[in-house]
Amino acid sequence: MKLFKLLFLILIAASVLAGCSKDDELLDQNNDLMLKKATMGQVFKVMPSGGDDTQALQDAFDDAVAAGHGSVVQLCEGEYHLGFIEIHDFCGTLKGAGKGKTIITIMNNLDLDTKISTGVFPALMKFVGGDVTICHFTIRTPPGRVSVGGPGYGHVTALVNFTASNSNYEPLNENRSVNAVVHHVCFKGQKLDEGGIGYVYGYNAYFALWVCADYLGMPDNTVPRQKIDLMVLNSEFDNFCYGIVIEDLKNSRVVIGEKNNGNMFSNVDRAGGIWEGRDNEVIVAGNTFNIPAYSWAFAADDYPYYPFLKDEAPTKKTLINVHDNVFNLDHADVGLYFQNILNYYWGHIPMAIQVKNNQFNMTDGYEWAIGSLYTDGLVIRNNKFGGHGDLALWLVNFSRNGLVLGNNFSTANFETGVAYLAPSAQDWSFVGSDFSDKVIDLGENNVFTGMNVSTADEPLGRSISAKLAPMNHLMN
Repeated sequence: MKLFKLLFLILIAASVLAGCSKDDELLDQNNDLMLKKATMGQVFKVMPSGGDDTQALQDAFDDAVAAGHGSVVQLCEGEYHLGFIEIHDFCGTLKGAGKGKTIITIMNNLDLDTKISTGVFPALMKFVGGDVTICHFTIRTPPGRVSVGGPGYGHVTALVNFTASNSNYEPLNENRSVNAVVHHVCFKGQKLDEGGIGYVYGYNAYFALWVCADYLGMPDNTVPRQKIDLMVLNSEFDNFCYGIVIEDLKNSRVVIGEKNNGNMFSNVDRAGGIWEGRDNEVIVAGNTFNIPAYSWAFAADDYPYYPFLKDEAPTKKTLINVHDNVFNLDHADVGLYFQNILNYYWGHIPMAIQVKNNQFNMTDGYEWAIGSLYTDGLVIRNNKFGGHGDLALWLVNFSRNGLVLGNNFSTANFETGVAYLAPSAQDWSFVGSDFSDKVIDLGENNVFTGMNVSTADEPLGRSISAKLAPMNHLMN
């Protein structure tokens, strides 16, 4: 399904680190209050055995669940070897001794067919339901193929998976939810020399962190979207096809990084994204995205890729705020990618998207910083663009009513220009830069002006105010 997704995006577009940090910095005071909530209960310690630690860890989780809220499964310093594990309704913390000190290594020759036959995806560590914090450890794959069976790629779907229910536990129960916090975790995968799954290279773990509806082989229009609140801070993602994959959520809050508490993405084909969601709030902040060749950093996309999901229309705007990140593009395709196709073709409530105070560093004449397809009201403000790229903004496929305000394009050189507006792009307002000879505008009713808009003829003033209004909640 993911391969189909990328092929689709390529057709439209026409076209963590070598070692993990061992310094676990303290979070700010506000985060401490939340992240420490699950450390007050009974502690269940697991020592590394030197062999297969799967059953010992499963037993510790079972004991922690029985002990109730706030229990801690404590991993000591050393290396643990883990096979498939599934934890139900755990309300507590899985805690190691620190990144690079506690190391969970996936075992080889895991049997995918056994997992797939039960109707779930073969993710290594699967949390179903609960209020879960995982922190202060490294989880990694060894070199080479780690599985047998399945499609034969030698991979696992994900290292860590959160889902409210799945085919084996509370199936299709729409009343369940998950609260998940991930902080100070290093996710580290490996490339497969012989290739395999993945868009640029093959990897032995498809995703690092996956939040999704965990159902295989379901009939169309049967699986409900899930409420899963997720926070990911101070973590590292290195060598995966996807870093963080967030799918099939409804009425959820997702935080990927905060200013001064961001995450690091390196050597990842697709650092992260949110797909097929409804009525969510998503914040992506304070992260560093090192984007390799022919790849992108983050996507928000509502294209209906999965027919098994229920046909649910949004009841309110999904809010997406991308701010204070650094995007280092190295011959990459695009930094940010937004597609709101259900708004244009199905009349769904549009997503409210703001891209603010980010730094885009470009390296050659190939890259686009931000791509927009079918968006309505996209706000791009106060970002900085540097280096040498092709385009800062690629606005195509009926993108409309957007606002480009107060950005700094002056420190970048662009092969094509600051922005390309396709013939279908309409009613965009560009404010705060000298756009002469820097924009290819093939669209309709697009307005370009300098810094002073106080005397601008209507409807520009009203247009800017109207475009900012949906983002007020995010900007507070």
